[in-house]
Amino acid sequence: MAEPLYTHDGELVTGTVVDRPNRFVLRVRFDDADGSANDADPERVFLGDPGELAGIVEPGSEVLCSPVDDDERSTDYDAVAADVGGTYVSLRAALANDLFARALERDLVDVPPHSSVVREPDLPDHGRTDVRLDDEDGRPRAYVEVKSCTYVEDGRARFPDRPTERGRRHLRSLRDLVETGVDCQVAFVVQRPDADAFAPYREVDPEFAGLLADVAGAGVDVRALSTAFDPPHYSLHDPDLPVDLESRR
Repeated sequence: MAEPLYTHDGELVTGTVVDRPNRFVLRVRFDDADGSANDADPERVFLGDPGELAGIVEPGSEVLCSPVDDDERSTDYDAVAADVGGTYVSLRAALANDLFARALERDLVDVPPHSSVVREPDLPDHGRTDVRLDDEDGRPRAYVEVKSCTYVEDGRARFPDRPTERGRRHLRSLRDLVETGVDCQVAFVVQRPDADAFAPYREVDPEFAGLLADVAGAGVDVRALSTAFDPPHYSLHDPDLPVDLESRR
């Protein structure tokens, strides 16, 4: 395995999904210490990926979870990853930003030349994005929007797996910026290693797919990379997945 980008600190426990009461909560029945199933009541687990997660998180899916000791929370665990056919798929959408930032620090991803990196910067007009790359004088050189992707079909990573108005808004912001002469990039971080290409999920959100092709035509650099989780380590798997913006699949 390549040198880890990130290591999960703390215990990881294995359980089986019973159901998903809402987008952010799973009910999971955890194994006994010897690895055998038990009949205890399922525990509520926080799910940090609100996507559809079809074929990833379903009743019977095996998941890795991290215990959390916080009396303020209504859940005592965080969902970390799901085992899909022997491949761990990350269930932490926000981790995509950290993984991209770590890869950026090590010059493992292709971005415009820059002297410093600003995380979660405000955009000139409104809102914010994930990364700003500044030149040596502190002036914005480029903006990067990072998207977490976990759905893979026939070796092809697809995004989004449910309609995303927020994602469309981000693309419009990048298009407005690139038209002012500032470099912009959208980076899809596929948080699993079993994809050999990336394409927008046109069947789920045709407007997003069309807009992605539109902003690429306007000059926004569209890229994809994949990562792998070999507990407790996350590593960069493919820094430059092929991107197909015209796919009708």
